[in-house]
Amino acid sequence: MGRKIKNKFTLGLLCVSLPALANDSLLFEPIVGGTVTQIEVKSAPTTNTWPGWCGVRIQQTPNLINQKKLDQQSYYITSDGQRIAGRFEMDAPKASWRNSVLLSIPIDLENTKAISTSVLGKNIENTNDTVCLVNNDRLDGFIDSIDMTNGVGIELTKSNNSGDEKTKNKVTYIALNRVAEIRLSTKIKKPSGWRIWLQDGSVLDFDSWSDDQNQCRLSKPHAVGEMESATIPWNNVLAIAPNTNTIFPLVSCFWKVAEADQVINPRLSPPIIIAEYIPTAFDATPMNLHGPGVFRFTTPFVNCTLFTSVHIPTQLLKNIDCQATIECGEKIIWRGKINSEFKPVVLRLPITGSEFTVRLDQSSRGAFGCAIQLKDAILISDTCGNSPQPSPPPPTAPIKSDV
Repeated sequence: MGRKIKNKFTLGLLCVSLPALANDSLLFEPIVGGTVTQIEVKSAPTTNTWPGWCGVRIQQTPNLINQKKLDQQSYYITSDGQRIAGRFEMDAPKASWRNSVLLSIPIDLENTKAISTSVLGKNIENTNDTVCLVNNDRLDGFIDSIDMTNGVGIELTKSNNSGDEKTKNKVTYIALNRVAEIRLSTKIKKPSGWRIWLQDGSVLDFDSWSDDQNQCRLSKPHAVGEMESATIPWNNVLAIAPNTNTIFPLVSCFWKVAEADQVINPRLSPPIIIAEYIPTAFDATPMNLHGPGVFRFTTPFVNCTLFTSVHIPTQLLKNIDCQATIECGEKIIWRGKINSEFKPVVLRLPITGSEFTVRLDQSSRGAFGCAIQLKDAILISDTCGNSPQPSPPPPTAPIKSDV
């Protein structure tokens, strides 16, 4: 049975972000494998002059993290992993998604994974189409259509979704004002080309890119087949990378916890990781690890580099007192005493095999004051290699004084 879309949507929320100041400084940080610290550059190579890095993170001052927390976006998620901020167009002849960069994007349910405000940085895996309602009820089945007048049409496949067996295998319509989220069980497609991460949480794929008068020009964006190119101010870009699966955010890794040994005041609840889902480069959202406990991570690569910075969670700045240890196999690869005098530290650690452990213990206050925050935590595959610094950038690349 094919899906169909009638008319148009009213779901979605348009949020306007304040532009970055014109005199903000930009630095381009190469992301490569290995433990050698890379030198930030004032300009980025283009597709044609790419030196073999895994990606580039754009560093900006001042940091706009407070702005990101205030924004609430709706996102259209495609089957190849693109995440497009915006809203449904109310005046389009067909259901379309309005984005500030790509403008009008036709909605194709066969290539849609989700439409939601709560998918930032999270993996979406559904075996059924699902409609989540504002009262937290959930309907499973097959989403047949989306209609501005009738709402979301779903063919219920489980009779426990309603009290009447007669509604099974019949299309039921839910008014849009009752819908909080839509998820579809479409087949996941492999991304291609290049990927860019933006300040509004968008993740877009395209064929190539170049600098165009201090803006990043994307050639042939994949979400809009007929569009030749689109431009984005560099101040709105968080990161760029080729779609080669060599960078993986730690927050998306499988992990499990265990109690730390010989803890004087053990936790009343299990150790926990709390992620703060905000727009970040490579979706590497901040992770707060609360101990005492042992956190075992399974990596997607056999050999890789853990690249992150260690901080004290803001609420514990004056009450922190514990020890943090990162181990790989039987080897301690980093250890630090975390107290009020601790200063943030950037780590580039070799991970051999496919597992490593973060241990939080020796807390003088038990569970209270035993935590660390990992920012920008990514795993970089060793297949990416240690690329040399690039040759001088092309004259059209943006420089610090120009932006």
